[in-house]
This record gives sequence, C-alpha cells and structure tokens, in this order.
Amino acid sequence: MNKKIIQAVLFIFTFIITLTGFPITQAIFVPEECVIAVVQGISPSSVGIDDEFTLGINLEVCGGRIPENIKFAITGIPPDIIVTENLVTKIPELFYSTSERYIRYHMRTTPDANPGPHVIKMELTYGKDSIITTKYYEVEVRVIGNDAQPRISSVKFSPEYIYEGDSVDLSLGIENYGKSIAKSVAVTLDHDFKGIKDATLGTLDLNGSQTALFKFKAGKAGNYKIPVFIEYEDDFGKQKDESEIKLTVLDKKGSLNIASVKVNPVLPYMGDTVELTMRVENFGARTLNAVRVYADHPFKGLKESFIGTLDPNEDGPAVITFIADRSGEYEFPINIIYSDDFGEETINKKVNIIVLEKNNSASPIIITILILAVIGGLVYYNYKTIRSKDKIIKQLMKGIDNTTEKKE
Repeated sequence: MNKKIIQAVLFIFTFIITLTGFPITQAIFVPEECVIAVVQGISPSSVGIDDEFTLGINLEVCGGRIPENIKFAITGIPPDIIVTENLVTKIPELFYSTSERYIRYHMRTTPDANPGPHVIKMELTYGKDSIITTKYYEVEVRVIGNDAQPRISSVKFSPEYIYEGDSVDLSLGIENYGKSIAKSVAVTLDHDFKGIKDATLGTLDLNGSQTALFKFKAGKAGNYKIPVFIEYEDDFGKQKDESEIKLTVLDKKGSLNIASVKVNPVLPYMGDTVELTMRVENFGARTLNAVRVYADHPFKGLKESFIGTLDPNEDGPAVITFIADRSGEYEFPINIIYSDDFGEETINKKVNIIVLEKNNSASPIIITILILAVIGGLVYYNYKTIRSKDKIIKQLMKGIDNTTEKKE
C-alpha cells in the first residue's frame, strides 16, 4: 500500500477520535489474558459405591495474550470421594493463544459413600504482578447406590379364628429382597384396636429376615384392611414402604356367659330373703382375671359378687343376697366385668325374677275352719244317712213280724 495513503488514513482516524472526545490512548487495542476450565466429563457416567472413576478438565486460552502462572486446584471435595492425584496443578504458561491443557483426576468413592449428588469445588488462577484473575467452578458427581426392599413375607394370626374381644397375637415375617442392607427397620400397624402397633427390627442383611410381633384386642365383628408401614434406611437414605394385611373378626360377644341361674326360694314372697346364684362360665381360649358380677336389682341388699380368675372352660358362682321388699315381676341388668391384657371389659346380660304378694295371716285359719266345716258336714250327713237307713230297716223288719202274727 502507498505510504501517503496510509498516512492519510491515520490522519483521518486521529481526527475522528479527537472530535468524539476520546483519548487516543483508549482507542489502542491491548490484548488480554484469558483462561477457562471446561469439564470434559466423568467416566463412567454412573458412579457406584466403592467405585473408581475419572474427572477430565480442559484448560483453554480465550484471550489474545499468552497466559502465565496458571494454577488449577481442587479446593473442596466430599468426604466420601478420594482423589489419587495431586489436588493442585501448576502451569508456567500456555505457549500460544490457542493452546489447551488437559488434566485428568483419578478418583474413587468410599465403601460407605452416600448415594446422591456430591459437589466438587475447583479454582483457576492466572496472571502476574498485580493483575491476578481467579475463577471458580463446581462439578457434580452423582453416586448411584443399591436399594433395600424389606417386605412382608408371611402373616400369622393366633388364634386362627378371631372373635370379638379376643386377644390376638400377630406375627409378620419381614424379608429383605433388595441388593443393599436395610438399616433401622421399623414396622407400624395402622389399626384402631387396643394393643401394640409398633415393632423395631434393627438391621436386615441381604436376603435376611426377621419377625415383627404384635399383640392387640379384636374389636367389632367385620372385615378389616390394616395398613402396614415399613420404615428403613438404605444407600439412598430413609425410605418408607406401605402395604396391607386383611383381618376377619367373627361375631361373638365376649367369652363369658351365665351358665345357670338359681333363686332360693324359687318363688319368693314379699319380705323374704332371696339368694340369687349365677354360675358364670369362661368359654373362651384365654384366662380372664378379676371377674365380678354386678346385679342392678331394685331391692335392698347386696348387688355385687366377686368371682376372681376364670381359666378357659371354667365356671364360678356369683351369689347376690337381697330382701324382696316389693312384689311383682322384675327384669334387671347383670354386668359381668373382667380384666385382661388390655384393660377392663363388661358383658351385659339380664335376669328375670318374680316376687309374690305375702299371704294374709287369717287365710290359713279360715281355710282350716272351712275344711273342718266341710269334714263336719260330711260326718253329720253320713251320720244322718246311716240313721235314716237304720230306721227304714227297722220299720221293714217290724212290718214283716206283724204279717207273720196275723197268719198264725
């Protein structure tokens, strides 16, 4: 190019800058240093527990000047990741404006590493003298673990046939079907019965099994679906599984009944002292304690009788003594109260009793007089009849004698 033309162009360029008010020195281009770190990848992409992997970092020049005093360092690493290389890499300079530098870190996860995201922090610095540039980076390593699967393997009720009020023992077999150990295993039943709802099993190894034991009292008859919650910890942290079991309760009002009732006297009169004896039978399969009977009768006297403990198929007497101070027919409630593993329970029954009106004291005398009168009347009638017959016979005999005399 012609030298005069170049000078002319420079003159025009300088003139334009002067008109705009910018200093000539600001218009002069000065190349700068620039370096960036680029994550090339994690290999393999799925990192397991106690597993080896590599992290690749590429340093690239992005400015017009050759950068100097480059330092790349890993400044923060999770405790369950181990780096086998030096955490700091120093590079005096990248020799030309398009140069790159690849850094590879060999790493591994610890045997007790927690699954999930793990963040590695890094730092890049370069420059000299007072012009130092610092850049910060983060890379996420996701650790993949194995899951545990503690599930219900068996269900057993005792007794096999459950009636209302029965005390039930439930055994749930819990087995780990997963590929990891299940820790802090706890089983919870969501039922409305009285009894135990929670069981703690602890640790379940691979293919390991344990039994969760529960005890409760069956409620009203019917079909029930009982939710079962299994809480545990595996490689992914705290977990919760939900399932359900089915329970059928048969209709049978308790296991105590009044086997017999005896009233002495059988037909009491008003004013009599009455002894009411009830034999209470335990026809269930469990022992019942503190059995007592309360009779809510309207008479004066005792209303409660204590029996004590009744074993299966055993009965005991409850004796209630009272004075029948009123007549009539009465039906009054009988409450059979007992205690078992879940507290106090009551069974309701009813008893009928008839109290006769008391006889009038003159009635026996009148009846005796009447009987005597009847007997006297019969005797007198019999006497008169006999005398009448004797008279007739005598007259007949006298007539016969007179006839004989005439013939002669």
